Amino acid sequence: MFRRSLRPIFLLLMPLLAAAPALAVIDIDEVSLEIVIARSSLVADEITAVLRVTGTDLNTGTSTITLPQAPNTPIPLDDDGPDLILEDTFASETELNTVLPNGNYILRINNGAVVATLVYARPVVPSPAISQPGPGSVVAPGTVELLFTKCAACNQVGDSVEAVLEDDLAVVLAQETLTSASEEWIPPDGMGGDLLLPQDSGFVGRVTHTALRQDNVVPNPADDDGLLLFSHSFVQSDEIDFRTGFEPPVGDFCLAANHPAPPPGCEMLSDLSLQILDISGMNTIQVDGHDVDYDVNVGAGGELTGSATADLDDIGPNETGPGPIKGKLSGKGDGESSSKLSFSLEGDAPAAKLKVSVTETLSTFTGERQRLHRASGSIDGVKIKEAPPSMSVAPPFTPLGWVIEFELDANGQILSPVLTLEGGSSFMLTGTNKFNLASNQSSLKLQSDPKGISIQLKKLVLDHVPNPMQITGGDLSYRMLGQSGRTPLP
Repeated sequence: MFRRSLRPIFLLLMPLLAAAPALAVIDIDEVSLEIVIARSSLVADEITAVLRVTGTDLNTGTSTITLPQAPNTPIPLDDDGPDLILEDTFASETELNTVLPNGNYILRINNGAVVATLVYARPVVPSPAISQPGPGSVVAPGTVELLFTKCAACNQVGDSVEAVLEDDLAVVLAQETLTSASEEWIPPDGMGGDLLLPQDSGFVGRVTHTALRQDNVVPNPADDDGLLLFSHSFVQSDEIDFRTGFEPPVGDFCLAANHPAPPPGCEMLSDLSLQILDISGMNTIQVDGHDVDYDVNVGAGGELTGSATADLDDIGPNETGPGPIKGKLSGKGDGESSSKLSFSLEGDAPAAKLKVSVTETLSTFTGERQRLHRASGSIDGVKIKEAPPSMSVAPPFTPLGWVIEFELDANGQILSPVLTLEGGSSFMLTGTNKFNLASNQSSLKLQSDPKGISIQLKKLVLDHVPNPMQITGGDLSYRMLGQSGRTPLP
């Protein structure tokens, strides 16, 4: 049943015909019924209906409308200036359909002095049901496309499909009348192009379907001119809020750690614990008083390779070997690293068979290098098994700074990533990039091929106005030459 509202939800603006003559008689110009279903992701949905009667000498309190459904009780109409009005809101479409079904509505004016039967059939108008962008979603800056359900029934005179884009201050940025076949809309810029939305901004998109149907009705008993216009419109609208995210960073990237001569503009980290140790080179130990030499190479993943030889007859050169080296260099980013390697040596002059292992601990902070070796086997028939105390040795290595460089293109692809160690050694990398346009953060993964070096830049915030880009936030974790580390950025 219609309920009187304490405040109007909205008013229909309908033209009033000529003023009443000096001797007023009942003349109904128009009866209009507007039903609106307004859906929104910002506020609660609203379903409203307004019945308005315009004309001359219309009396409130003595005029009623009788709805089609039982018990067919006449409902008094209120006045709104010279008009008669009845309005209501509904909690659901089910309630709306129950209260205002299709059928015959009986209008009685001034105690039945004029009676009109209004035949009402609601047009089939679907909700626009905007599917893109999603409510509360974040889209890329630039053009935006709204996808929605078309209104095939909105194809007659007086019907309309309207699309509107507003900013979060309710300022209209674009508005356009579409067709009954429209299912998508790109807001125009008013100059023949598409509207480009700025980054990090809020918007509201709205699509409204309206179907208007009209018919002439002959009252019985009749009014002054014996004719009235019955207009009924059904409006379905949907609005969604969304935001634009940030422009993805584009340009050159450069990050250096403890490098004495980084490229111009490179972001610099000064932390000794981020230095990389490279123990590649020649080393000598004593086994049973004899010189044993081993030449070590450090791989990208910290693997140790190389070869060892020995001068077991003490007359030089090294006649025993070579024996291949296997081992590993590792560190946890705290300035401390360790290595462990082993090799075997065999020879005939003198007859020898040895197994040797060497363990070292190294510090980038103190430069200290502690070495412990063990050897077992035989030399010229004499069994050997020794494990002398660890000893401090002069470090034939220098802690190294490093530089990471690459380019981000407009598609978010990482181009030419490379890791360069102080001294010139470089490792070509491959990488992936995921950009979160809502948070303006990039997540990048870089690695060498074959695997060994891996670098992760998480929640990276880049200002790509300068070149190379400036780092304003994020975290770095890496593994290089078997050594790992982690640090906040910048």
